[in-house]
Amino acid sequence: MNPGIAQDSGGSMSRHLKIGIVLNLLFALAELAAGLTAGSLALIGDAWHNFSDVIGLAISWVALRQMERPANERKTFGYHRASILAALGNGIALIGVTLWLFYVAINRLSSPVVPEAPVMMVVAGIGFLMNVGVALSLRQGTRDLNIRSAFLHLLSDGFVSLGVVAAGVIILLSGWSLIDPLLSCVIGLLVLVGCWDIVAETVNVLMEGVPRGVQVDLLLRAVRSFPDVKDVHDLHVWSLSSHVYAMSCHLQVTDLQASQGNRLLDRISHMLKERFGIAHTTFQLEAEACTLEQACVLNSKGSTAVLQPH
Repeated sequence: MNPGIAQDSGGSMSRHLKIGIVLNLLFALAELAAGLTAGSLALIGDAWHNFSDVIGLAISWVALRQMERPANERKTFGYHRASILAALGNGIALIGVTLWLFYVAINRLSSPVVPEAPVMMVVAGIGFLMNVGVALSLRQGTRDLNIRSAFLHLLSDGFVSLGVVAAGVIILLSGWSLIDPLLSCVIGLLVLVGCWDIVAETVNVLMEGVPRGVQVDLLLRAVRSFPDVKDVHDLHVWSLSSHVYAMSCHLQVTDLQASQGNRLLDRISHMLKERFGIAHTTFQLEAEACTLEQACVLNSKGSTAVLQPH
């Protein structure tokens, strides 16, 4: 199950997440104090956004720790789905905070406030460097959906801080304070696009959907290309987490000895891992065709099913 990725996520990614939690917590407290002192609603809002980073990073860190737990008699697949649940919670939280920023920005359009621009620029500039720095430290693990959600969360906050810096410059030069809420709305739209993609992918994983990038028709052709394989049915492809794919199917094959069947399964498993990234496979060999009466369909009564994509 891609142990190299899992080991990296559980090691260096975990350390980077812990560093990000500490830095974001300290900076959010400092930014909140600076915002209250300078009378800057933008800084106060950015501080709250950074507090949401702390929550999101903490969720991601806990999820990584859960993924390291071995499978047991109650969780036979282990705790891989913990990262998916964390990513979903992180994405929803990001949407909530962004909508709140829209609300604050609309209020500021009708009731503009001129904050202390120099304080805005300095504090938000530090926030930009910190968020982008921590985000880049997580870049190696962005194949994992959980790490990617934390990466985008930090990166979006970095650009929010950059928007505050730009607003401070314009306010300082022209006194036009409406630039701050306008920039916040633009940045908020960019954030929503990114987090919507994460939420959609996590829902697909939880609904046992086909993993992104895996085409079932190509997969079927690849399996059927083996000379001893007559047909494939009862095919299911799903994700245990964002980087662990699983597949099960029935293979109608020629009349093979047990040792020949094992060698065939080894070749098919190797092909699926190399071409489609599917490392967890379960096959049932059949020497005769499965009739429609024998085929089963997944239903609420719990019977097994045969899906026959052709």
